[in-house]
Amino acid sequence: MAKIDFPTEKFNYQRFREFAKDHELSERERIGFPDHYREGYEDAILDDIEAKLEFSHYAGGVMLDVGAGASPMTSSLLKRTQAHGISVVMNDSPEMLSLIESDVPFTKLPGQFPQVLENALEIQREGYDLLLCYSVLLCIILDGNVFDFVDAIIMALKPGGVALIGDIPNISKRRRFFSSKEGIEFHKKFMKTDQPPEVDHFSIVRDSLDDAVLNAVVARAHAAGSDAYIVPQARNLPMSNRRDDIIIQRRI
Repeated sequence: MAKIDFPTEKFNYQRFREFAKDHELSERERIGFPDHYREGYEDAILDDIEAKLEFSHYAGGVMLDVGAGASPMTSSLLKRTQAHGISVVMNDSPEMLSLIESDVPFTKLPGQFPQVLENALEIQREGYDLLLCYSVLLCIILDGNVFDFVDAIIMALKPGGVALIGDIPNISKRRRFFSSKEGIEFHKKFMKTDQPPEVDHFSIVRDSLDDAVLNAVVARAHAAGSDAYIVPQARNLPMSNRRDDIIIQRRI
């Protein structure tokens, strides 16, 4: 299989199944990232996840990881949850789940979410204390209905449970950043150029996420009786200047 063309690649469930079977890809490439986007950042990402999902508060609970992937961060996440007595159900394709290397026991939930929601609730009938869905939301708009996905996330939680839909590439935030003085300097340094980035605030970019989609997700969660918030990533994360997170807490 040819190397991934990251700028143009369309990542969806089937494509990740193919990546899992491609032994020429690195562990980070098979989950959709060039090595330099994640290598050296995993601990900072996990710190941010742990803080937002409040592992210490939900110690002894059960977490569902939707689209878990199989990378160094996956194994490290299992160690962190184990330290808090949190059991984890890992959801992904059978091919991807077979690649997870960990001494920490976990339960496998093969298949595509939200189609496997009923299976997830058979494993944990009263619902999950925590749900993590990291770097996955963009794939959902290529494969299905984002509202159906959000509904299923809320249904998977027990009342009081919290979900983190993390690492969402927000094209609106990206445009604002690259229109700012900070963003222009960032672009020049990263691209090794004297030219500013080209930013078209009104162009239509299909198969993308923007402020409207993120706000609609929050509104959908509110309509289902949940609290929901768009929150920033920690500043030391590699793409915090153009990505957002969403936190949802089921109330009823």
